[in-house]
Amino acid sequence: MSSYEWIKLSWNKNYAPHFIPCCPHLDNPNMLLLLGVPGYASDDFFSSALSKFGEIVEVKSQPKPSAIPKFHIPNTSKFFCDSTKSSAFRCVFVQFLDCDGLSNFMKAAKMGVSYHITDHTKPLMGCRRWATEHQAIYPDEDELRKECEEYMAGFDEREKLKLQREKEMAETPDEDGWITVTKGTKFGASVESAQEKKKDYDKKMEKKKKEMLHLYSFQERENRKESLAVLKQKFQEDKQKIAKMKSARKFKPY
Repeated sequence: MSSYEWIKLSWNKNYAPHFIPCCPHLDNPNMLLLLGVPGYASDDFFSSALSKFGEIVEVKSQPKPSAIPKFHIPNTSKFFCDSTKSSAFRCVFVQFLDCDGLSNFMKAAKMGVSYHITDHTKPLMGCRRWATEHQAIYPDEDELRKECEEYMAGFDEREKLKLQREKEMAETPDEDGWITVTKGTKFGASVESAQEKKKDYDKKMEKKKKEMLHLYSFQERENRKESLAVLKQKFQEDKQKIAKMKSARKFKPY
Protein backbone atom coordinates (compact mmCIF):
# COMPACT_ATOMS: atom_id res chain seq x y z
CA MET A 1 0.00 0.00 0.00
CA SER A 2 3.03 2.30 -0.22
CA SER A 3 1.85 3.77 -3.58
CA TYR A 4 -1.53 4.76 -2.12
CA GLU A 5 -2.49 8.06 -0.59
CA TRP A 6 -5.44 8.55 1.76
CA ILE A 7 -8.22 11.13 1.96
CA LYS A 8 -10.84 11.58 4.66
CA LEU A 9 -14.50 11.50 3.70
CA SER A 10 -17.50 11.92 6.01
CA TRP A 11 -21.16 12.81 5.68
CA ASN A 12 -20.68 15.83 7.96
CA LYS A 13 -18.34 17.01 10.71
CA ASN A 14 -20.26 15.13 13.44
CA TYR A 15 -19.60 11.73 11.87
CA ALA A 16 -16.38 9.71 11.93
CA PRO A 17 -14.61 9.91 8.57
CA HIS A 18 -13.96 7.12 6.10
CA PHE A 19 -10.35 6.77 4.99
CA ILE A 20 -10.42 6.37 1.19
CA PRO A 21 -7.29 4.94 -0.51
CA CYS A 22 -6.50 6.57 -3.85
CA CYS A 23 -3.82 6.09 -6.50
CA PRO A 24 -3.17 6.74 -10.19
CA HIS A 25 -4.60 4.15 -12.53
CA LEU A 26 -1.93 1.78 -13.87
CA ASP A 27 -3.19 1.81 -17.47
CA ASN A 28 -4.20 5.48 -17.72
CA PRO A 29 -1.84 8.27 -16.56
CA ASN A 30 -4.71 10.81 -16.38
CA MET A 31 -7.09 8.67 -14.31
CA LEU A 32 -7.49 8.59 -10.52
CA LEU A 33 -8.75 5.46 -8.77
CA LEU A 34 -10.61 5.73 -5.44
CA LEU A 35 -11.36 2.52 -3.51
CA GLY A 36 -13.92 1.76 -0.81
CA VAL A 37 -16.08 4.81 -1.52
CA PRO A 38 -19.31 4.79 0.57
CA GLY A 39 -22.67 5.09 -1.08
CA TYR A 40 -23.49 8.58 0.17
CA ALA A 41 -20.65 10.05 -1.95
CA SER A 42 -22.03 10.39 -5.48
CA ASP A 43 -20.12 10.78 -8.72
CA ASP A 44 -21.31 14.39 -9.00
CA PHE A 45 -19.75 15.15 -5.63
CA PHE A 46 -16.31 13.99 -6.76
CA SER A 47 -16.71 15.83 -10.06
CA SER A 48 -17.27 19.14 -8.23
CA ALA A 49 -14.89 18.53 -5.29
CA LEU A 50 -11.87 17.53 -7.41
CA SER A 51 -12.38 20.05 -10.20
CA LYS A 52 -10.15 22.58 -8.41
CA PHE A 53 -7.11 20.38 -9.11
CA GLY A 54 -7.76 20.25 -12.87
CA GLU A 55 -10.40 19.89 -15.52
CA ILE A 56 -12.34 16.62 -15.17
CA VAL A 57 -13.57 14.79 -18.25
CA GLU A 58 -15.67 12.07 -16.63
CA VAL A 59 -16.38 10.37 -13.30
CA LYS A 60 -17.67 6.79 -13.24
CA SER A 61 -18.27 4.11 -10.61
CA GLN A 62 -18.42 0.33 -10.53
CA PRO A 63 -18.59 -2.29 -7.78
CA LYS A 64 -15.05 -3.62 -8.25
CA PRO A 65 -11.84 -2.20 -9.76
CA SER A 66 -10.70 -3.35 -13.18
CA ALA A 67 -7.93 -2.70 -15.67
CA ILE A 68 -10.34 -0.86 -17.97
CA PRO A 69 -13.33 0.84 -16.29
CA LYS A 70 -16.67 -0.16 -17.74
CA PHE A 71 -18.51 3.07 -18.57
CA HIS A 72 -22.22 2.31 -18.92
CA ILE A 73 -25.10 4.32 -20.30
CA PRO A 74 -26.78 6.32 -17.48
CA ASN A 75 -29.73 4.47 -15.99
CA THR A 76 -32.80 6.60 -15.19
CA SER A 77 -35.14 3.74 -14.28
CA LYS A 78 -37.04 3.79 -10.97
CA PHE A 79 -37.33 0.00 -10.81
CA PHE A 80 -34.21 -1.36 -12.51
CA CYS A 81 -31.58 0.44 -10.46
CA ASP A 82 -27.95 0.82 -11.44
CA SER A 83 -25.66 -1.16 -9.14
CA THR A 84 -23.10 1.68 -9.17
CA LYS A 85 -25.65 4.00 -7.52
CA SER A 86 -26.37 1.73 -4.59
CA SER A 87 -25.48 2.53 -1.01
CA ALA A 88 -22.79 -0.19 -0.98
CA PHE A 89 -19.08 0.55 -1.10
CA ARG A 90 -17.64 0.85 -4.59
CA CYS A 91 -14.66 2.18 -6.55
CA VAL A 92 -14.67 5.50 -8.43
CA PHE A 93 -12.69 6.42 -11.55
CA VAL A 94 -11.94 10.13 -12.07
CA GLN A 95 -10.69 10.97 -15.56
CA PHE A 96 -8.70 14.24 -15.68
CA LEU A 97 -8.07 16.10 -18.92
CA ASP A 98 -4.29 15.92 -18.45
CA CYS A 99 -1.77 14.49 -16.00
CA ASP A 100 -1.32 17.89 -14.25
CA GLY A 101 -4.71 17.59 -12.58
CA LEU A 102 -3.88 14.13 -11.24
CA SER A 103 -0.46 15.18 -9.97
CA ASN A 104 -1.96 18.23 -8.21
CA PHE A 105 -4.46 16.02 -6.42
CA MET A 106 -1.82 13.48 -5.36
CA LYS A 107 0.34 16.28 -3.93
CA ALA A 108 -2.61 17.58 -1.92
CA ALA A 109 -3.47 14.04 -0.75
CA LYS A 110 0.04 13.66 0.67
CA MET A 111 -0.49 16.82 2.73
CA GLY A 112 -3.89 15.53 3.91
CA VAL A 113 -7.33 16.20 2.39
CA SER A 114 -10.72 16.03 4.15
CA TYR A 115 -14.17 16.29 2.59
CA HIS A 116 -17.54 16.72 4.32
CA ILE A 117 -20.65 15.99 2.30
CA THR A 118 -23.12 18.52 3.71
CA ASP A 119 -25.15 19.27 0.58
CA HIS A 120 -26.49 15.72 0.18
CA THR A 121 -29.32 13.95 1.96
CA LYS A 122 -28.41 11.53 4.67
CA PRO A 123 -28.45 7.94 3.39
CA LEU A 124 -30.81 5.36 4.82
CA MET A 125 -29.19 2.99 7.28
CA GLY A 126 -30.18 0.07 9.48
CA CYS A 127 -33.84 -0.95 9.66
CA ARG A 128 -35.04 1.99 7.55
CA ARG A 129 -32.83 0.92 4.70
CA TRP A 130 -33.99 -2.72 4.94
CA ALA A 131 -37.64 -1.64 5.03
CA THR A 132 -37.14 0.55 1.94
CA GLU A 133 -35.41 -2.26 0.04
CA HIS A 134 -38.22 -4.67 1.00
CA GLN A 135 -40.88 -2.24 -0.27
CA ALA A 136 -38.96 -1.81 -3.52
CA ILE A 137 -39.43 -5.55 -4.22
CA TYR A 138 -43.17 -4.93 -4.82
CA PRO A 139 -43.40 -1.94 -7.19
CA ASP A 140 -46.58 -0.41 -8.54
CA GLU A 141 -47.74 -2.56 -11.46
CA ASP A 142 -49.14 0.31 -13.53
CA GLU A 143 -45.97 2.39 -13.26
CA LEU A 144 -43.78 -0.65 -13.97
CA ARG A 145 -45.86 -1.57 -17.03
CA LYS A 146 -45.72 2.03 -18.28
CA GLU A 147 -41.93 2.18 -17.92
CA CYS A 148 -41.48 -1.18 -19.68
CA GLU A 149 -43.72 -0.11 -22.56
CA GLU A 150 -41.84 3.17 -22.96
CA TYR A 151 -38.50 1.36 -22.92
CA MET A 152 -39.63 -1.23 -25.48
CA ALA A 153 -41.07 1.50 -27.72
CA GLY A 154 -37.70 3.26 -27.68
CA PHE A 155 -35.89 -0.04 -28.24
CA ASP A 156 -38.08 -0.91 -31.24
CA GLU A 157 -37.47 2.53 -32.69
CA ARG A 158 -33.69 2.17 -32.31
CA GLU A 159 -33.76 -1.29 -33.90
CA LYS A 160 -35.86 0.04 -36.78
CA LEU A 161 -33.36 2.83 -37.43
CA LYS A 162 -30.48 0.35 -37.19
CA LEU A 163 -32.06 -1.98 -39.78
CA GLN A 164 -32.80 0.99 -42.01
CA ARG A 165 -29.16 2.13 -41.86
CA GLU A 166 -27.92 -1.39 -42.62
CA LYS A 167 -30.28 -1.61 -45.58
CA GLU A 168 -29.07 1.72 -46.91
CA MET A 169 -25.43 0.67 -46.47
CA ALA A 170 -26.13 -2.64 -48.25
CA GLU A 171 -27.65 -0.84 -51.24
CA THR A 172 -25.48 2.30 -51.48
CA PRO A 173 -21.87 1.98 -52.71
CA ASP A 174 -19.17 4.20 -51.25
CA GLU A 175 -16.87 6.61 -53.10
CA ASP A 176 -14.73 3.76 -54.43
CA GLY A 177 -17.74 1.79 -55.61
CA TRP A 178 -17.66 -0.81 -52.84
CA ILE A 179 -20.78 -1.98 -51.01
CA THR A 180 -20.53 -2.63 -47.27
CA VAL A 181 -21.67 -6.15 -46.37
CA THR A 182 -23.45 -6.25 -42.98
CA LYS A 183 -24.24 -9.24 -40.83
CA GLY A 184 -27.86 -10.37 -40.78
CA THR A 185 -30.60 -11.91 -42.88
CA LYS A 186 -31.48 -10.75 -46.37
CA PHE A 187 -34.11 -8.04 -46.50
CA GLY A 188 -37.50 -8.87 -47.99
CA ALA A 189 -37.29 -12.64 -47.47
CA SER A 190 -40.75 -14.16 -48.05
CA VAL A 191 -42.48 -16.85 -46.03
CA GLU A 192 -42.52 -19.22 -49.03
CA SER A 193 -38.75 -19.09 -49.40
CA ALA A 194 -38.32 -19.81 -45.69
CA GLN A 195 -40.60 -22.84 -45.97
CA GLU A 196 -38.67 -24.14 -48.98
CA LYS A 197 -35.39 -23.78 -47.11
CA LYS A 198 -36.92 -25.70 -44.20
CA LYS A 199 -38.00 -28.56 -46.50
CA ASP A 200 -34.57 -28.74 -48.12
CA TYR A 201 -32.95 -28.83 -44.70
CA ASP A 202 -35.23 -31.68 -43.55
CA LYS A 203 -34.42 -33.68 -46.67
CA LYS A 204 -30.69 -33.23 -46.16
CA MET A 205 -30.94 -34.30 -42.52
CA GLU A 206 -32.98 -37.39 -43.43
CA LYS A 207 -30.46 -38.36 -46.10
CA LYS A 208 -27.62 -37.82 -43.67
CA LYS A 209 -29.25 -40.12 -41.10
CA LYS A 210 -29.60 -42.87 -43.70
CA GLU A 211 -25.99 -42.50 -44.73
CA MET A 212 -24.83 -42.72 -41.13
CA LEU A 213 -26.52 -46.12 -40.64
CA HIS A 214 -23.96 -47.95 -42.80
CA LEU A 215 -20.54 -46.49 -43.16
CA TYR A 216 -19.09 -49.43 -45.17
CA SER A 217 -20.38 -51.45 -48.14
CA PHE A 218 -19.99 -54.82 -46.38
CA GLN A 219 -22.35 -53.61 -43.67
CA GLU A 220 -24.96 -52.87 -46.31
CA ARG A 221 -24.54 -56.40 -47.79
CA GLU A 222 -24.87 -58.05 -44.39
CA ASN A 223 -27.99 -56.07 -43.70
CA ARG A 224 -29.57 -57.21 -46.97
CA LYS A 225 -28.75 -60.86 -46.23
CA GLU A 226 -30.31 -60.64 -42.81
CA SER A 227 -33.45 -59.02 -44.18
CA LEU A 228 -33.79 -61.74 -46.89
CA ALA A 229 -33.35 -64.49 -44.29
CA VAL A 230 -36.09 -62.96 -42.16
CA LEU A 231 -38.42 -62.74 -45.15
CA LYS A 232 -37.77 -66.44 -46.09
CA GLN A 233 -38.45 -67.60 -42.55
CA LYS A 234 -41.67 -65.59 -42.43
CA PHE A 235 -42.71 -67.05 -45.81
CA GLN A 236 -42.20 -70.63 -44.55
CA GLU A 237 -44.19 -69.92 -41.39
CA ASP A 238 -47.06 -68.43 -43.41
CA LYS A 239 -46.96 -71.45 -45.76
CA GLN A 240 -47.31 -73.86 -42.83
CA LYS A 241 -50.20 -71.87 -41.39
CA ILE A 242 -52.07 -72.01 -44.74
CA ALA A 243 -51.52 -75.77 -44.99
CA LYS A 244 -52.96 -76.31 -41.52
CA MET A 245 -55.99 -74.18 -42.35
CA LYS A 246 -56.65 -76.22 -45.54
CA SER A 247 -56.40 -79.57 -43.74
CA ALA A 248 -58.80 -78.39 -41.04
CA ARG A 249 -61.41 -77.50 -43.70
CA LYS A 250 -61.46 -80.99 -45.36
CA PHE A 251 -64.73 -83.03 -44.96
CA LYS A 252 -64.19 -86.55 -43.53
CA PRO A 253 -67.51 -88.51 -43.25
CA TYR A 254 -65.83 -91.70 -42.00
